[in-house]
Amino acid sequence: MKILHVIAQLPERTGSGVYYRNLVHSLSELGHQNGLVYAIQEPFNHDIQKDFVFPVQFLSENIPFPIAGMSDVMPYSNTVYSELTESQIAIWSDAFKKQLNNAKDTFKPDLVICHHLWYLCQITLDIFSDCPVVAISHSTDIRQAKRFPQLKERYVPDLSSLSAVFALSYENMADIQEVYQIDPKKIHVMGNGYNPEIFYANKKKTRSPQDPIKLIYAGKLVHSKGVFQLAQIYPSLKKKYPQIELHMIGMGEKAAKSQLHELACSSDIEGFFQYDPMPLQEDLADFMRQADIFILPSFYEGLPTIVLEAMACGLRTVVSQLPALHGLLESTLNSTGMIEYVPLPQLINQDQPVEADLPQFNQQLQLAIEKQIQRIQSNNPIASSTWEAIQAFSWPQLVQKEAKVLEEILSYR
Repeated sequence: MKILHVIAQLPERTGSGVYYRNLVHSLSELGHQNGLVYAIQEPFNHDIQKDFVFPVQFLSENIPFPIAGMSDVMPYSNTVYSELTESQIAIWSDAFKKQLNNAKDTFKPDLVICHHLWYLCQITLDIFSDCPVVAISHSTDIRQAKRFPQLKERYVPDLSSLSAVFALSYENMADIQEVYQIDPKKIHVMGNGYNPEIFYANKKKTRSPQDPIKLIYAGKLVHSKGVFQLAQIYPSLKKKYPQIELHMIGMGEKAAKSQLHELACSSDIEGFFQYDPMPLQEDLADFMRQADIFILPSFYEGLPTIVLEAMACGLRTVVSQLPALHGLLESTLNSTGMIEYVPLPQLINQDQPVEADLPQFNQQLQLAIEKQIQRIQSNNPIASSTWEAIQAFSWPQLVQKEAKVLEEILSYR
Protein backbone atom coordinates (compact mmCIF):
# COMPACT_ATOMS: atom_id res chain seq x y z
CA MET A 1 0.00 0.00 0.00
CA LYS A 2 0.99 3.61 -0.58
CA ILE A 3 -0.18 5.43 2.55
CA LEU A 4 -0.15 9.19 3.13
CA HIS A 5 0.10 10.19 6.81
CA VAL A 6 -1.28 13.61 7.77
CA ILE A 7 -0.90 15.54 11.04
CA ALA A 8 -1.13 19.28 11.80
CA GLN A 9 1.50 19.12 14.57
CA LEU A 10 5.10 18.06 15.05
CA PRO A 11 5.64 14.32 14.52
CA GLU A 12 7.08 14.10 18.04
CA ARG A 13 6.89 15.53 21.59
CA THR A 14 3.17 14.78 22.08
CA GLY A 15 1.26 11.51 22.29
CA SER A 16 -0.20 11.96 18.82
CA GLY A 17 3.15 13.02 17.38
CA VAL A 18 4.86 9.91 18.73
CA TYR A 19 1.93 7.78 17.51
CA TYR A 20 2.37 9.27 14.01
CA ARG A 21 6.09 8.49 13.96
CA ASN A 22 5.66 4.95 15.32
CA LEU A 23 2.87 4.16 12.86
CA VAL A 24 4.98 5.29 9.89
CA HIS A 25 7.93 3.21 11.08
CA SER A 26 5.84 0.10 11.79
CA LEU A 27 3.96 0.20 8.47
CA SER A 28 7.29 0.65 6.68
CA GLU A 29 8.56 -2.46 8.47
CA LEU A 30 5.54 -4.33 7.05
CA GLY A 31 6.57 -3.30 3.54
CA HIS A 32 4.19 -0.39 2.92
CA GLN A 33 5.32 2.85 1.26
CA ASN A 34 4.64 6.04 3.21
CA GLY A 35 4.22 9.69 2.34
CA LEU A 36 4.25 12.33 5.09
CA VAL A 37 2.47 15.64 5.64
CA TYR A 38 3.23 17.29 8.98
CA ALA A 39 3.92 20.63 10.64
CA ILE A 40 7.46 21.76 11.40
CA GLN A 41 9.08 24.83 13.00
CA GLU A 42 12.45 25.90 14.37
CA PRO A 43 14.35 24.54 16.24
CA PHE A 44 12.97 21.12 15.25
CA ASN A 45 13.91 19.06 12.21
CA HIS A 46 12.92 15.53 11.30
CA ASP A 47 14.54 12.55 9.67
CA ILE A 48 11.63 10.10 9.61
CA GLN A 49 12.33 9.42 5.93
CA LYS A 50 13.89 11.16 2.92
CA ASP A 51 11.36 10.69 0.12
CA PHE A 52 7.76 11.87 -0.25
CA VAL A 53 7.93 14.29 2.67
CA PHE A 54 5.67 17.36 2.51
CA PRO A 55 6.30 19.53 5.61
CA VAL A 56 4.38 22.71 6.41
CA GLN A 57 6.86 25.24 7.83
CA PHE A 58 5.58 27.43 10.68
CA LEU A 59 7.40 30.44 12.17
CA SER A 60 8.42 31.23 8.61
CA GLU A 61 7.92 34.05 6.11
CA ASN A 62 4.75 32.42 4.77
CA ILE A 63 3.38 31.28 8.16
CA PRO A 64 4.69 33.77 10.76
CA PHE A 65 2.98 32.13 13.77
CA PRO A 66 3.63 28.87 15.68
CA ILE A 67 2.01 25.48 15.07
CA ALA A 68 -1.61 25.24 16.25
CA GLY A 69 -1.82 22.68 19.05
CA MET A 70 -4.65 20.27 19.80
CA SER A 71 -3.99 21.03 23.46
CA ASP A 72 -3.91 24.69 24.44
CA VAL A 73 -0.65 24.04 26.32
CA MET A 74 1.91 22.17 24.23
CA PRO A 75 5.51 21.05 24.92
CA TYR A 76 6.68 23.55 22.30
CA SER A 77 5.72 27.05 21.13
CA ASN A 78 2.17 26.92 19.80
CA THR A 79 -0.90 28.84 18.72
CA VAL A 80 -4.29 28.05 20.30
CA TYR A 81 -6.95 27.00 17.78
CA SER A 82 -9.69 29.00 19.48
CA GLU A 83 -7.53 32.14 19.28
CA LEU A 84 -6.63 31.91 15.58
CA THR A 85 -7.79 34.94 13.58
CA GLU A 86 -9.64 34.63 10.26
CA SER A 87 -6.45 35.68 8.50
CA GLN A 88 -4.35 33.08 10.32
CA ILE A 89 -6.84 30.31 9.56
CA ALA A 90 -6.72 31.23 5.86
CA ILE A 91 -2.90 31.15 5.87
CA TRP A 92 -2.90 27.86 7.81
CA SER A 93 -5.46 26.22 5.50
CA ASP A 94 -3.76 27.35 2.28
CA ALA A 95 -0.39 26.00 3.44
CA PHE A 96 -1.76 22.55 4.25
CA LYS A 97 -3.90 22.46 1.08
CA LYS A 98 -0.79 23.17 -1.00
CA GLN A 99 1.18 20.29 0.52
CA LEU A 100 -1.77 17.89 0.45
CA ASN A 101 -2.24 18.59 -3.26
CA ASN A 102 1.52 18.16 -3.83
CA ALA A 103 1.32 14.80 -2.08
CA LYS A 104 -1.73 13.81 -4.12
CA ASP A 105 -0.02 14.64 -7.42
CA THR A 106 3.45 13.21 -6.73
CA PHE A 107 2.96 10.41 -4.18
CA LYS A 108 -0.46 9.27 -5.44
CA PRO A 109 -1.51 7.40 -2.25
CA ASP A 110 -3.83 4.41 -2.17
CA LEU A 111 -5.08 5.51 1.25
CA VAL A 112 -4.72 8.48 3.61
CA ILE A 113 -4.44 8.40 7.42
CA CYS A 114 -5.25 11.71 9.13
CA HIS A 115 -4.61 12.32 12.83
CA HIS A 116 -7.28 14.18 14.83
CA LEU A 117 -10.90 14.76 13.84
CA TRP A 118 -10.37 18.49 13.46
CA TYR A 119 -9.76 21.21 10.86
CA LEU A 120 -7.16 19.33 8.82
CA CYS A 121 -9.27 16.18 8.67
CA GLN A 122 -12.08 18.05 6.90
CA ILE A 123 -9.60 19.59 4.43
CA THR A 124 -8.02 16.19 3.78
CA LEU A 125 -11.41 14.61 3.09
CA ASP A 126 -12.28 17.36 0.63
CA ILE A 127 -9.01 17.03 -1.30
CA PHE A 128 -8.95 13.22 -1.32
CA SER A 129 -12.61 12.70 -2.17
CA ASP A 130 -11.66 9.84 -4.53
CA CYS A 131 -9.39 8.04 -2.05
CA PRO A 132 -10.15 6.25 1.26
CA VAL A 133 -9.38 8.45 4.27
CA VAL A 134 -8.99 6.92 7.73
CA ALA A 135 -8.90 9.19 10.79
CA ILE A 136 -7.30 8.57 14.16
CA SER A 137 -8.87 10.25 17.18
CA HIS A 138 -6.51 11.11 20.03
CA SER A 139 -9.33 12.44 22.28
CA THR A 140 -7.97 16.00 22.22
CA ASP A 141 -10.09 16.51 19.10
CA ILE A 142 -13.20 15.50 21.07
CA ARG A 143 -12.16 17.88 23.81
CA GLN A 144 -11.81 20.80 21.37
CA ALA A 145 -15.16 20.00 19.72
CA LYS A 146 -16.96 19.92 23.07
CA ARG A 147 -15.34 23.12 24.33
CA PHE A 148 -15.82 25.03 21.08
CA PRO A 149 -18.86 23.59 19.26
CA GLN A 150 -19.07 26.70 17.08
CA LEU A 151 -15.60 25.94 15.67
CA LYS A 152 -16.55 22.32 15.08
CA GLU A 153 -19.68 23.32 13.18
CA ARG A 154 -17.82 25.83 11.03
CA TYR A 155 -14.56 24.01 10.26
CA VAL A 156 -15.45 20.32 10.74
CA PRO A 157 -19.04 20.17 9.45
CA ASP A 158 -19.16 16.67 7.93
CA LEU A 159 -16.77 13.74 8.39
CA SER A 160 -19.33 11.10 7.41
CA SER A 161 -17.37 10.11 4.29
CA LEU A 162 -14.43 8.81 6.34
CA SER A 163 -13.76 5.17 5.51
CA ALA A 164 -12.89 4.37 9.13
CA VAL A 165 -11.93 5.94 12.44
CA PHE A 166 -9.45 4.43 14.91
CA ALA A 167 -10.45 5.18 18.51
CA LEU A 168 -8.29 4.95 21.63
CA SER A 169 -10.99 3.42 23.82
CA TYR A 170 -14.67 2.48 23.98
CA GLU A 171 -15.33 5.76 25.78
CA ASN A 172 -13.59 7.57 22.92
CA MET A 173 -15.74 5.58 20.46
CA ALA A 174 -18.97 6.76 22.10
CA ASP A 175 -17.78 10.38 21.96
CA ILE A 176 -16.91 10.06 18.25
CA GLN A 177 -20.42 8.81 17.52
CA GLU A 178 -22.04 11.57 19.56
CA VAL A 179 -19.92 14.53 18.46
CA TYR A 180 -19.34 13.70 14.78
CA GLN A 181 -22.35 11.45 13.99
CA ILE A 182 -20.09 8.82 12.45
CA ASP A 183 -21.51 5.37 11.71
CA PRO A 184 -20.43 3.12 14.63
CA LYS A 185 -19.63 0.34 12.14
CA LYS A 186 -16.77 2.53 10.87
CA ILE A 187 -15.21 3.01 14.32
CA HIS A 188 -12.53 0.56 15.46
CA VAL A 189 -11.18 0.62 19.03
CA MET A 190 -7.41 0.13 18.69
CA GLY A 191 -5.96 1.48 21.92
CA ASN A 192 -2.36 2.63 21.81
CA GLY A 193 1.08 1.08 21.85
CA TYR A 194 4.69 1.65 22.91
CA ASN A 195 7.86 1.18 20.89
CA PRO A 196 9.64 -1.93 22.29
CA GLU A 197 12.88 -0.97 20.52
CA ILE A 198 13.10 2.08 22.80
CA PHE A 199 11.10 1.19 25.92
CA TYR A 200 12.32 -2.04 27.47
CA ALA A 201 13.37 -3.13 30.94
CA ASN A 202 16.80 -3.83 32.34
CA LYS A 203 15.84 -7.21 33.79
CA LYS A 204 19.30 -7.58 35.34
CA LYS A 205 18.73 -4.49 37.45
CA THR A 206 19.25 -5.12 41.17
CA ARG A 207 18.75 -2.88 44.17
CA SER A 208 19.93 -2.84 47.76
CA PRO A 209 17.92 -1.48 50.72
CA GLN A 210 20.18 1.59 50.78
CA ASP A 211 19.45 2.61 47.19
CA PRO A 212 17.19 5.63 46.65
CA ILE A 213 13.67 4.94 45.40
CA LYS A 214 13.19 7.23 42.43
CA LEU A 215 9.69 8.55 41.69
CA ILE A 216 9.30 10.24 38.31
CA TYR A 217 6.76 12.31 36.43
CA ALA A 218 7.18 13.25 32.76
CA GLY A 219 4.80 15.63 31.00
CA LYS A 220 3.60 19.22 30.99
CA LEU A 221 4.03 21.14 34.24
CA VAL A 222 0.50 22.52 34.35
CA HIS A 223 -2.39 22.29 36.83
CA SER A 224 -4.46 19.86 34.73
CA LYS A 225 -1.71 17.25 35.07
CA GLY A 226 -2.01 17.11 38.88
CA VAL A 227 1.68 17.89 39.36
CA PHE A 228 1.01 20.48 42.07
CA GLN A 229 -0.85 17.86 44.11
CA LEU A 230 2.12 15.52 43.69
CA ALA A 231 4.51 18.24 44.85
CA GLN A 232 2.26 19.00 47.84
CA ILE A 233 2.37 15.44 49.18
CA TYR A 234 6.08 14.89 48.54
CA PRO A 235 7.26 16.35 51.90
CA SER A 236 4.92 14.00 53.79
CA LEU A 237 6.11 11.01 51.74
CA LYS A 238 9.76 12.00 52.20
CA LYS A 239 9.42 12.13 55.99
CA LYS A 240 7.89 8.65 56.00
CA TYR A 241 10.26 7.17 53.38
CA PRO A 242 13.54 9.15 53.59
CA GLN A 243 15.14 7.22 50.71
CA ILE A 244 12.71 8.49 48.06
CA GLU A 245 13.47 11.14 45.43
CA LEU A 246 11.01 12.94 43.15
CA HIS A 247 12.10 13.74 39.59
CA MET A 248 9.87 15.92 37.37
CA ILE A 249 10.59 16.13 33.65
CA GLY A 250 8.67 18.59 31.52
CA MET A 251 8.02 22.02 30.11
CA GLY A 252 6.40 24.66 32.28
CA GLU A 253 6.31 28.36 32.96
CA LYS A 254 9.05 29.72 35.22
CA ALA A 255 6.43 30.60 37.86
CA ALA A 256 5.03 27.05 37.79
CA LYS A 257 8.48 25.52 38.25
CA SER A 258 9.17 27.88 41.14
CA GLN A 259 5.87 27.00 42.81
CA LEU A 260 6.51 23.27 42.41
CA HIS A 261 9.91 23.69 44.05
CA GLU A 262 8.42 25.64 46.96
CA LEU A 263 5.75 22.97 47.55
CA ALA A 264 8.08 19.99 47.28
CA CYS A 265 10.93 21.52 49.28
CA SER A 266 8.94 22.99 52.17
CA SER A 267 10.46 22.41 55.62
CA ASP A 268 13.90 21.99 54.00
CA ILE A 269 12.89 18.74 52.32
CA GLU A 270 15.51 17.42 49.88
CA GLY A 271 15.54 15.04 46.94
CA PHE A 272 13.36 17.03 44.51
CA PHE A 273 14.69 17.53 40.97
CA GLN A 274 13.31 19.25 37.86
CA TYR A 275 14.44 18.74 34.25
CA ASP A 276 13.54 20.25 30.90
CA PRO A 277 11.82 17.92 28.41
CA MET A 278 14.17 15.29 27.02
CA PRO A 279 14.79 15.77 23.29
CA LEU A 280 14.63 12.09 22.39
CA GLN A 281 12.42 9.22 23.50
CA GLU A 282 15.60 7.20 23.95
CA ASP A 283 16.74 9.67 26.62
CA LEU A 284 13.45 9.35 28.49
CA ALA A 285 13.59 5.55 28.29
CA ASP A 286 17.14 5.55 29.71
CA PHE A 287 15.97 7.76 32.57
CA MET A 288 13.00 5.49 33.23
CA ARG A 289 15.22 2.41 33.47
CA GLN A 290 17.11 4.13 36.31
CA ALA A 291 13.88 4.92 38.21
CA ASP A 292 11.39 2.83 40.20
CA ILE A 293 7.90 4.38 40.13
CA PHE A 294 6.19 6.46 37.44
CA ILE A 295 3.39 8.80 38.58
CA LEU A 296 0.71 10.42 36.39
CA PRO A 297 -1.80 12.27 38.63
CA SER A 298 -3.49 13.94 35.64
CA PHE A 299 -7.10 15.09 35.76
CA TYR A 300 -7.63 14.47 32.04
CA GLU A 301 -5.97 12.30 29.41
CA GLY A 302 -7.03 10.41 26.32
CA LEU A 303 -5.00 7.23 26.53
CA PRO A 304 -1.58 8.07 28.02
CA THR A 305 0.97 5.93 26.18
CA ILE A 306 3.63 7.03 28.63
CA VAL A 307 2.12 4.74 31.28
CA LEU A 308 2.60 1.75 28.95
CA GLU A 309 6.13 2.97 28.19
CA ALA A 310 6.96 3.21 31.89
CA MET A 311 5.68 -0.31 32.60
CA ALA A 312 7.65 -1.63 29.62
CA CYS A 313 10.77 -0.15 31.28
CA GLY A 314 9.95 -2.09 34.45
CA LEU A 315 8.47 0.75 36.51
CA ARG A 316 5.52 0.31 38.80
CA THR A 317 3.02 3.08 38.21
CA VAL A 318 0.51 5.31 40.02
CA VAL A 319 -2.13 6.86 37.77
CA SER A 320 -5.37 8.79 38.12
CA GLN A 321 -8.29 6.51 37.30
CA LEU A 322 -8.54 7.62 33.69
CA PRO A 323 -11.45 5.75 32.08
CA ALA A 324 -9.74 4.90 28.79
CA LEU A 325 -6.60 3.50 30.44
CA HIS A 326 -8.48 1.63 33.16
CA GLY A 327 -10.74 0.05 30.54
CA LEU A 328 -7.85 -0.91 28.26
CA LEU A 329 -5.94 -2.69 31.05
CA GLU A 330 -9.03 -4.11 32.80
CA SER A 331 -8.50 -7.79 32.02
CA THR A 332 -4.71 -7.84 31.91
CA LEU A 333 -2.66 -5.49 34.09
CA ASN A 334 -4.98 -3.81 36.60
CA SER A 335 -4.62 -6.62 39.16
CA THR A 336 -0.89 -7.32 38.77
CA GLY A 337 0.50 -4.66 41.11
CA MET A 338 2.11 -2.81 38.19
CA ILE A 339 -0.48 -0.04 38.41
CA GLU A 340 -2.32 1.67 41.27
CA TYR A 341 -5.24 3.94 40.44
CA VAL A 342 -6.26 7.14 42.23
CA PRO A 343 -9.99 8.04 42.01
CA LEU A 344 -10.51 11.34 40.23
CA PRO A 345 -12.04 14.34 42.00
CA GLN A 346 -15.15 15.95 40.56
CA LEU A 347 -14.20 17.92 37.46
CA ILE A 348 -15.37 21.12 35.79
CA ASN A 349 -14.76 21.64 32.05
CA GLN A 350 -13.20 18.18 31.79
CA ASP A 351 -9.88 18.92 33.53
CA GLN A 352 -10.46 21.39 36.39
CA PRO A 353 -10.84 19.70 39.79
CA VAL A 354 -13.40 20.88 42.31
CA GLU A 355 -11.27 22.55 44.98
CA ALA A 356 -13.12 20.91 47.88
CA ASP A 357 -12.23 17.43 46.53
CA LEU A 358 -8.48 17.99 46.37
CA PRO A 359 -7.59 17.08 50.00
CA GLN A 360 -9.13 13.63 49.49
CA PHE A 361 -7.41 13.28 46.11
CA ASN A 362 -4.06 14.14 47.71
CA GLN A 363 -4.62 11.59 50.46
CA GLN A 364 -5.50 8.83 48.00
CA LEU A 365 -2.57 9.75 45.76
CA GLN A 366 -0.20 9.41 48.70
CA LEU A 367 -1.66 6.04 49.72
CA ALA A 368 -1.29 4.70 46.17
CA ILE A 369 2.35 5.84 46.00
CA GLU A 370 3.04 4.26 49.39
CA LYS A 371 1.70 0.91 48.12
CA GLN A 372 4.16 1.00 45.24
CA ILE A 373 7.03 2.09 47.49
CA GLN A 374 6.33 -0.91 49.69
CA ARG A 375 6.32 -3.21 46.65
CA ILE A 376 9.72 -1.81 45.64
CA GLN A 377 11.04 -2.36 49.17
CA SER A 378 9.85 -5.97 49.15
CA ASN A 379 12.01 -6.54 46.03
CA ASN A 380 9.58 -9.06 44.54
CA PRO A 381 10.29 -9.80 40.86
CA ILE A 382 7.71 -8.98 38.20
CA ALA A 383 5.99 -12.17 37.03
CA SER A 384 6.65 -13.45 33.50
CA SER A 385 2.89 -13.38 32.82
CA THR A 386 2.91 -9.66 33.64
CA TRP A 387 5.71 -9.01 31.14
CA GLU A 388 3.70 -10.87 28.50
CA ALA A 389 0.64 -8.74 29.28
CA ILE A 390 2.70 -5.55 28.88
CA GLN A 391 4.17 -6.70 25.56
CA ALA A 392 0.64 -7.15 24.16
CA PHE A 393 0.47 -3.33 24.02
CA SER A 394 3.62 -2.89 21.92
CA TRP A 395 3.56 -1.29 18.47
CA PRO A 396 4.15 -4.50 16.48
CA GLN A 397 0.96 -5.92 18.01
CA LEU A 398 -1.07 -2.74 17.45
CA VAL A 399 0.02 -2.07 13.88
CA GLN A 400 -0.92 -5.57 12.75
CA LYS A 401 -4.51 -4.87 13.82
CA GLU A 402 -4.52 -1.50 12.09
CA ALA A 403 -2.93 -2.80 8.88
CA LYS A 404 -5.59 -5.50 8.64
CA VAL A 405 -8.36 -2.87 8.70
CA LEU A 406 -6.55 -0.75 6.08
CA GLU A 407 -6.16 -3.75 3.78
CA GLU A 408 -9.85 -4.60 4.17
CA ILE A 409 -10.83 -1.04 3.22
CA LEU A 410 -8.79 -1.24 0.00
CA SER A 411 -10.15 -4.69 -0.83
CA TYR A 412 -13.69 -3.28 -0.93
CA ARG A 413 -12.85 -0.65 -3.56
